[in-house]
Amino acid sequence: MNDLKTVYFAATGKEIHIDIPLSNVAIDFTPTGMIADMIAPVVGVPNISGVIPTFDRADTYRIEDSLRAQGTEANRVTRNVSSDNFLCLNYALMDGITIEDRNNADPIYVQKLFNGGAEWLKTKLMLGWEDRIATKVTNTSNVGSSSAVGSAWTDYTNSDPLGDVQTIIDNVQDAQGVKPNRVVMSDEAWRNFRRNTTVRNLIFGINNGGGYASPEQAADLLDVDKILIGGAYKDTGAEGLSESLSQIWGDHVLAYYAPEQASIQVPSFMYSFRWQTADIPNMQVERHPFDTRRKCEDIELGYYQDEKITYSGVSFLLTNVTSST
Repeated sequence: MNDLKTVYFAATGKEIHIDIPLSNVAIDFTPTGMIADMIAPVVGVPNISGVIPTFDRADTYRIEDSLRAQGTEANRVTRNVSSDNFLCLNYALMDGITIEDRNNADPIYVQKLFNGGAEWLKTKLMLGWEDRIATKVTNTSNVGSSSAVGSAWTDYTNSDPLGDVQTIIDNVQDAQGVKPNRVVMSDEAWRNFRRNTTVRNLIFGINNGGGYASPEQAADLLDVDKILIGGAYKDTGAEGLSESLSQIWGDHVLAYYAPEQASIQVPSFMYSFRWQTADIPNMQVERHPFDTRRKCEDIELGYYQDEKITYSGVSFLLTNVTSST
């Protein structure tokens, strides 16, 4: 028997039946190759829409007169605070288990049908999240700065992948006073970065005889916290037509800053603002009543979210690193 929890959905006045075991399956399951949640970490918000504070960088770096004379008050410092808006949209998908599939399965495998459906829905939802983030941050109008590389990284004689990435990190640090601590590389860009002779020699020594850099070794070389590899693919062909796979992250490289802990009060390149309240499904599986007309029991998975670039200045995009001339 499934453990169903009935939640009264105050926003619409309807009941939602949350399947606890299936929700745990969905929460625990993480598709491979996805990095959206590391670029735009989730910050919970109590309302579907609202405002977030934005701070003046100049106030942070200004040297104040902190010397206090005996018997006097300390100098008061102020900072300019502006605001930006967010609006969480609902992303949700549904899958169904037909009476034919359910009755045809051995009893021990019936629950696996529902588990597989929950995992399938989460994969599709996360793929959509990944595509939205990649589309947004690889648009040159959304980042602080962008440029092409002097030579395509596939040109092993003339290209300088390490120098290209170091340059954009230095550029952001000198312009913003904040050093990027993460670098995103598409899988195509990463393949050519880790195979570059200069990168290999600096890590393994000259005439190393083999071996390619790992993300951890490359992060140490660039003095950043993480190298994130965007390895997810999408099918760009319409449903019913031939499959047409392409890398979601293309052949781009992004350097950016993100704090250790996501917080609305801490500046970061990007956040995912997710509506989180007790009566709103947040990656929890809703189990719908059996549909006698379709002979099917549907499960639904979804969440409310707005992905926003909150501090574009701490980012730099290298475009088309394997196809530049």
